[in-house]
Amino acid sequence: MKLIPMLGSLLGGLALFLFGLELMTDGLKTIAGPKLQVMLGKMTANRFRGVLAGAAVTAVLNSSTITTVLMVGFVSAGLMTLAQSVPMIMGANIGSTVTAQIIAFNVSALAPFMLAVGFLCHAFAGRALIRQLGGVVLGFGLLFLGIQFMSDATRPLRTFQPFIDAMQNMKGPLLGIVAGAVFTAIVQSSAATLAVIIALAGQGLMPLEAGIALILGANVGTCGTALLAAIGRPPEALQVGIVHLLFNVLGVLFFVFVIPQFADLVRAISPSSPELEGVARPAAETPRQVANTHTIFSVASTLILIGFVGPIARFAEWLVPARHKPTSEGEPIYLDDASLAAASLGLEKVYLEVERLGGMVLRMVRAGLAAGAETKSPDVQSLLEEDKEIDRLTSAILHYLGRLSQEEHSEDEGRKMVGLTQVTTSLDGIRDVVTSSLIIGRQQRMEDGVDLARLRDEHTTRFVEAVVGHLEQVIGMIHRPGGEDAPTVKGVKAEIDTLAVAARQSVLDKLRLNEKVDVLDFRRATDLIEAIRQIARFSRRIAKTVREQGL
Repeated sequence: MKLIPMLGSLLGGLALFLFGLELMTDGLKTIAGPKLQVMLGKMTANRFRGVLAGAAVTAVLNSSTITTVLMVGFVSAGLMTLAQSVPMIMGANIGSTVTAQIIAFNVSALAPFMLAVGFLCHAFAGRALIRQLGGVVLGFGLLFLGIQFMSDATRPLRTFQPFIDAMQNMKGPLLGIVAGAVFTAIVQSSAATLAVIIALAGQGLMPLEAGIALILGANVGTCGTALLAAIGRPPEALQVGIVHLLFNVLGVLFFVFVIPQFADLVRAISPSSPELEGVARPAAETPRQVANTHTIFSVASTLILIGFVGPIARFAEWLVPARHKPTSEGEPIYLDDASLAAASLGLEKVYLEVERLGGMVLRMVRAGLAAGAETKSPDVQSLLEEDKEIDRLTSAILHYLGRLSQEEHSEDEGRKMVGLTQVTTSLDGIRDVVTSSLIIGRQQRMEDGVDLARLRDEHTTRFVEAVVGHLEQVIGMIHRPGGEDAPTVKGVKAEIDTLAVAARQSVLDKLRLNEKVDVLDFRRATDLIEAIRQIARFSRRIAKTVREQGL
């Protein structure tokens, strides 16, 4: 037996399988990701709906890892609790069995047609949706071509006695579980492990008991991806990874001592081929039995553990305490690299961070305007420190949006990225106005002995309150476009312009401009009014962006 060529074909088939799986996942993620994310976010009312949501999303996206990343994002963002994410992680395990069921069907004869149709659509279609669907079909073709390569590569092992003996020894669960876990952790895909098992079973080389042990190990090994992804991430990411690991380890413990009985059950409910003899019969029966094993394991584990959602979540939270708040407000709370895996999730994180930025800017505007109304010198240093924090957060958001734009995303997601960039820069523009005109300008006026607080009256107060109220309303529109906010924002420009004219006239009436100092004070007061109007202009720009970009 030629070992090197066989090993090359086996590894080449595995590479084709993994590449096909990646093509399928990327295409499905782009097509269905945003809608499925919304569904995940809504289906947290009870644990059974959570299981269904996790299973559906994983089945469609063909990746339990992406579902786990989505859970990390929701929990980190505070959109759901860790306990709410546990049923969805259980459901993700069930959804991942769909791939094994598809692989178990012997459709390798269709692989060339899938490759041809998928490539033509992916390379030459004009519509983005057709190109993405072409990528999915092309991925399917490569997946089955890879399995065919692996099956052909392992055919000589039918007569290789050392390998046959090794497979028989694999019936001992410990060796099989360890081998399955290690191999899955290395290739970072339980689907790839199942593909190898099914390829061997298709040659009559894999006894079902050995396949069950490897499947149990694969379910433990697949947790390594989520745990590795959690390194350097917020504690919430590690909590979700630990929940995934706990669930799968407990599931393995339920079955490890009853593998022979489990194998008999699977044989009893799976299609049989009694008309075949010799190695042909297990070659025909075992692939479907392996797929059914995976499905029964995931469903049974979920049914057993669904009543222990709370204790599992609390144990994970005890192992990994929740993160402390950042020491600096300018440090992002929600942005993390794991969310870059899905553009829709990354956008959700940016929305949360931009809303937080908006709240910081609103607080700074109020502080700056209050300082302008005081007769004593304001605490300029603390206001300037806040200015630095807002500037840092702005830079972090823009940098994250730049990275997110490099990932695979839909046209609608790209438009929202542009819109959020514009909103962020407009909020930064307001910060700059407050710093230069309200804070530093106020300090300079105090040093010159100028006090404009004496000019404050009903007209100037109404003008300031209108601008601040408009900014507050606009910030509340982010991620909640249209609705009741849009009509009230629409005619605000005329109202603020009218109030600005009234404020300027009120200042003029008080000063009369009889003295040079009055002229200087009038110019300084009108400059201040114009700066506040500039805040209103940035606010209107944000409102326009929210409406036009559909944020």
